[in-house]
Amino acid sequence: MTEHVSGRDVLRQAKELYEPYRNDVAPTGQRVAIIRFQPAENDPPDWKIKLEASKVSAEQKVKSFEHLGFQADHVVMPPGTTRAQFAEVLERANQDPQTRAIIVQFPPPAHLQPLVQRMDPAKDIDALTKGRSPYNACATAEGICRVVEPFAKDDPVIAVVGSKGFVGQGVVTTLREQGHRLMELDAGDDLRRVRDADIVVSVTGNPGILGPDHLRPHHRLVVDSGFVPQADGSVKGDVQRAAYDIPQHLTPVPGGIGPVEMATLMERVVRREVDPDAPSWKVDPRPYLTKDQLTQGTQEPSPATVTATQAAQATQGAQAAQAGEGRQVVGERAVGGERAVVGGQSVGQQAPGQLGAGGSQGPGQQASGGPAAGAQASGGAAGPQNSGPQASGSQAPGSQAAGSQASVGNPIAQAARLRTGAGHGGVGPGTVNPTAGPSAPTRAQSPVPPKPPTPGGPGR
Repeated sequence: MTEHVSGRDVLRQAKELYEPYRNDVAPTGQRVAIIRFQPAENDPPDWKIKLEASKVSAEQKVKSFEHLGFQADHVVMPPGTTRAQFAEVLERANQDPQTRAIIVQFPPPAHLQPLVQRMDPAKDIDALTKGRSPYNACATAEGICRVVEPFAKDDPVIAVVGSKGFVGQGVVTTLREQGHRLMELDAGDDLRRVRDADIVVSVTGNPGILGPDHLRPHHRLVVDSGFVPQADGSVKGDVQRAAYDIPQHLTPVPGGIGPVEMATLMERVVRREVDPDAPSWKVDPRPYLTKDQLTQGTQEPSPATVTATQAAQATQGAQAAQAGEGRQVVGERAVGGERAVVGGQSVGQQAPGQLGAGGSQGPGQQASGGPAAGAQASGGAAGPQNSGPQASGSQAPGSQAAGSQASVGNPIAQAARLRTGAGHGGVGPGTVNPTAGPSAPTRAQSPVPPKPPTPGGPGR
């Protein structure tokens, strides 16, 4: 059974990490400007869908920034907004010293899009100003890469579907800088090629473009960053529901990459305005099987890799304790939704196995979010059901002892059960998984996200 990598858990972790900074931020009256556009009654349905996704995203950003103590200036531009009106709103935010960050929700109307480049780059926390922002990639692209990293220690092939779009380019650039092997796919490519990858990242915004014909049990992680609202109130991602139980791990829609984007934006603004050394949110390693292990019928990750992963997680736990991350938010409803990939692309039906010509993203597409709070899926990954002993390895403190008992069945499902029994519920600092990834050599840890310039730079 596929295990969901919950973005809501990531966002909950980020809110706990950065809540202590609220007391420093709130008295200052600092603001974050979030600008979005409203559709007209007679606009085409696909445009209304894009702006509805933008609306949900903006509302989630308001909640996230207000949680940190910032005042969220949510500016809604009406239908028929002129260039002069939009330019005036941008200039006012640029010149206001209390406005510390500006986000323009994409897509703006086509005639207004070039004006986004007038944004003060020093206040651009989502990399919309084409290389002039302090950040190399948008928050969604960075978040995706940080979700991928725990699954990519052994030089896997990572397929990026929608690689030429705004988010896709950020993902490709970041992963390439980290030394990963990439398979880049976009409009006109045969998407069945993703079968040969180990990890799949889809950032097209084309509902259901990947299905059972594309995904395989050896896919250790599938990242779905699509978010397209439907007329019935539901949302669809890039992955068909019929394929949800195929890969070993999946970021669900809703509740996956959208909240991750929110967590990344929160981290950026805290580091920029309060504490450049603020801790980073993390996704802990999860157990998975490699393509070779599945082919050979291997049921167990190697003990050496288990021990290495446990040591890394124990270190994370110690760091979390030092940073005061031990608080548990009870009954708090995580905010955030999925990435709406909406910049100038079609959201209609696509031919099976092929990315439509409209699949590339425009700059700065913003995440939107599903409000429903769901329980994190548990259980294991799809894989061979051969019987065999479960490797116990050496256990880190706080993990459930497996003893010398032999386990039968899917090792990933068994790992999920052990995590549940030990009280480790998912993505959170300091959790210790009793088993971990493959036996291949591990990749060096990716660089810590870059620290922003100190406050008071140009345009302040």
